[in-house]
Amino acid sequence: MTETLSWARARRIALRAQGMGPARRTARPSSRRGSLQALAGTLQRTHLLQIDSVSVFARAHHLPVFTRTGSWDPAVLDTASRPGEQRLVREALAHEAAYATHEVHDLLAFRRARARHRDWEAVRRAARESPQLLDEIRDVVREQGPLSAAAVSRHLGDTDRGEGWGWRRTSSQWAVEYLFRSGELDCVGRSSQFERLYMLVEGAPRAEDLPAPPTDGSADPAALRALVSLAARAHGIAQPSSLADYFRLGQTEVRPAIEELRRSGELREVHVELPEGPRPFLLHRDAPEPAPLRSAALVSPFDPIVFHRPRLQTLYDVEYRIGIYTPAAQRSSGYYSLPFLQGDRFPARVDLKADRARGVLEVRGAYREELGRMRPRERPTVESIVPALAGELSRAARWQGLETVEVLTGAGTGELSAALAAVVRSGSEVPQPA
Repeated sequence: MTETLSWARARRIALRAQGMGPARRTARPSSRRGSLQALAGTLQRTHLLQIDSVSVFARAHHLPVFTRTGSWDPAVLDTASRPGEQRLVREALAHEAAYATHEVHDLLAFRRARARHRDWEAVRRAARESPQLLDEIRDVVREQGPLSAAAVSRHLGDTDRGEGWGWRRTSSQWAVEYLFRSGELDCVGRSSQFERLYMLVEGAPRAEDLPAPPTDGSADPAALRALVSLAARAHGIAQPSSLADYFRLGQTEVRPAIEELRRSGELREVHVELPEGPRPFLLHRDAPEPAPLRSAALVSPFDPIVFHRPRLQTLYDVEYRIGIYTPAAQRSSGYYSLPFLQGDRFPARVDLKADRARGVLEVRGAYREELGRMRPRERPTVESIVPALAGELSRAARWQGLETVEVLTGAGTGELSAALAAVVRSGSEVPQPA
């Protein structure tokens, strides 16, 4: 008989599998080692940190460590992504652009093989016009690196970015991207403009000299099985679509891996009692116990907890659309709102801006989630949300080196803004996080 889990127990398994639950720091560790341990502990759970350039509050790849462990020094990620004995991550196309563990980077070799032979029309056109372009790029990077794609382009005197908007790159920049995605170039850091800095991968064969992958596009079955296993452990409990999405794999190509993991006993089917009725999920054999959580944490919209939007809606009853890709007039909850986790639910989201000149964490909006599929008694009340959120904002401000929290109120700032502003203004009523 198939085991049945409640909706709440499924959420708790999912959150604990991602490393939520333990106490979080308010003060930064006094040593680099403490921050490095926080980073390593997060990666042990997530296997990747999705990268995003927006820094209106904090960069998306810095937030997952804060969400799980509290304050830490993100500078350790810069050193942990550079070549050397202490390197923990390499930039890869894992779940979009991400810092991935060495294990994940190695398992994604088939993706780099595919990239070598995909139809890079801009690169093919440039190669026809300048047959030595790839070799010229290799020479410049070998002699001058680390270099950004823009710097390579300038060295080669290539300034034609074409017309229009969007991804307007020179031919050289497209060729650099090709060499990175195909595995010849390694990203060894980021510039002050957040551009990738490239070096040649020692011993890597020339991309154009390598044989094409199988014509059916199939990947190494062992690599797929290992990636699905990592995704399943990271999720704790998941549907097949979420297992595929974790490393941006096709649902069809992961199906044999899922079946193999089921036969081996690593995964087993359970039913989760959702409001619309029981639905099948896959439970990992090492999934954590579904003990209640006392979490109160800000979560990046690109955190593995929430980055598969259908999973966010199914498990947590939250429909999320990030404002940065939405015209201002159509935004319902600000420019870059962060979901707020309280216990095993997401009852709110906040639109934050770090005003570093004034030393202020500005809350531009505080919005309550509808949670319409939950029964009224299951939804956190305003009286419970606001103090918990105020405490987390205090922790976030301190992490970012900001002195105060300032909450905007009025039209468009959300249902929670007035109550939150009152608690923050009172000062003494703002709970100081542990």
